[in-house]
Amino acid sequence: MGWVRRRFSGSGFSGLATNTNFLRLFSGRVTTDTGDSLYFIGTMWLVGELTGSAFYTGLATALVRAPDLLSVFIGPLVDRWRLRRLLLSTQLINGIGVLVVPIAAVVDRLSVWLVLFLIPVLYFVNGFVYPAQNAALPQIVAEDELTQANSLFSTSVRTVDMVANAVAGVLIAVIGAVPLFVINSITFAVAALLFVGVTVPKTPRNNGKNEIKDESDENDEGYIAEFRKGIDYVHGSVLQAMLFGMMVSNFAATALTALLPIVADSLAGPTAYGLLVAAMGAGSLVGAGGAFLIEKFPIGWVAIASHVCSGSLLLTAVTAPGVWPTGAVLFMAAVPLGTFNVLFFSMVQSALDDALLGRVTSLMRTVLSGIAPVGGVLGGAIASVVGSAVALYGIGGMIAVVGVYYLLHPRLRSLPSVAEADETVLGVHTDRKER
Repeated sequence: MGWVRRRFSGSGFSGLATNTNFLRLFSGRVTTDTGDSLYFIGTMWLVGELTGSAFYTGLATALVRAPDLLSVFIGPLVDRWRLRRLLLSTQLINGIGVLVVPIAAVVDRLSVWLVLFLIPVLYFVNGFVYPAQNAALPQIVAEDELTQANSLFSTSVRTVDMVANAVAGVLIAVIGAVPLFVINSITFAVAALLFVGVTVPKTPRNNGKNEIKDESDENDEGYIAEFRKGIDYVHGSVLQAMLFGMMVSNFAATALTALLPIVADSLAGPTAYGLLVAAMGAGSLVGAGGAFLIEKFPIGWVAIASHVCSGSLLLTAVTAPGVWPTGAVLFMAAVPLGTFNVLFFSMVQSALDDALLGRVTSLMRTVLSGIAPVGGVLGGAIASVVGSAVALYGIGGMIAVVGVYYLLHPRLRSLPSVAEADETVLGVHTDRKER
């Protein structure tokens, strides 16, 4: 982890550079995201190669997002289980699971249905990592370092996604999609080793709330009670209204993802696909990395400007000639949304009760992804009927409309900066937690 320390120590993040738990969690998350990127590009291209159909790539995109629908049930488990054991087991399962593809190819049993079956299973397993990270982060870094820590996570993860997506496209062009899964397995093994040392310390800030619980403890509320408490906590809050707009935005983004393999194939094959996905990752990276520069701005107006800007840029992608101009537009469209996402989750982590973060984060992930599988299927199906150009117009327009929705909603429009947001501002109150 020396390279991580060197990177942080000279960049104004010296407190994080000396935090061993943070570095272990950070390194493991970056590595497992490398595995996710390789797996995503490999499966999406393999499905397109096996079928040549936009419908099936749309179905594959839907299956990638489908496990997020179950994230709400993951939250109480994340809040209760041993963090290190949870992180380690997810990586081992994924490392073994991705080897099914090359093994099936060797015995001549590889089919699109096998790939489609593996997609939701492996993504569900790795879905535990994200809420676990979000629940642990406020416990292992100082409160005034949360935005910096989230920005580093988002920036580095998006950097890895960008590079891994481009490299995956090149590797597929050179060695093929199937051998890529062997490399993919190695990344999950490395992530498992990095997660071994992660622990959540008992500090005055969490008062032991996230420490390991004895499952036989007679005072334990039980899974159902904890699950309901997380829902009650956010019900009727400003977050609920905000998540509606983000859900629609995710629908459009998933539809865009479903179109990219077909668009790339018409341009220049797997290399173009890797470049287009990498361009979007690079835009998110730049946006996430610069989030701290505007964290003092009201997040309500950041939400409005980011969605209107991104949607408008996507409307111009239709007329972009060739791979590089198209990639440039996708890059610019992803920048403002990358900024908004970092500020949003920093606000959530800063304002909400630490003991409920695992449940709330999982609930948000489920809500945000609830309509995404439909976006994947419809994106592929519509594109196969009306063409990718018309579909892209619809996607850009939909994201711009989300910005208008935030503008017209008084409570969303008036949201303050990340530092000024608290439970009262967001409409989640202490009495909700005790129901």
